[in-house]
Amino acid sequence: MYSSWDMITDEKLAKISLVLAVIGIIAIYLSITLLGPERLKIESIDEKDSGRLVSVNGTINSISASNGNIFIGLEDATGNITVVMFERTARGQKVYELQENDSVVVDGQVGIYKSELEIIASKIENRKTP
Repeated sequence: MYSSWDMITDEKLAKISLVLAVIGIIAIYLSITLLGPERLKIESIDEKDSGRLVSVNGTINSISASNGNIFIGLEDATGNITVVMFERTARGQKVYELQENDSVVVDGQVGIYKSELEIIASKIENRKTP
């Protein structure tokens, strides 16, 4: 007596494997796309968020550069936080054109430096720029 598994040919097995691989790739793509950084208000960020990917909207209240690294004081209606973008990340982005009072969206990882919260930015988008 044969089970249903005995009737699966190599060709059918290859097709099933291909379909499952494609489904897996689509699932990974969607999880990366849909599960991006969580959008937060500045006041809600605290030490327990260290290492977490976040997205914050705010206005630049100070900006400076040192050795190619960008340091931004960012505020929203709820608070202030320092944003750091290192030179290697800043290359290819328009961050050197940012100015005080620009409205931006910052994506990055929450960190703690000298007991102060900060966001290590991976992306800074000027909301005035298309």
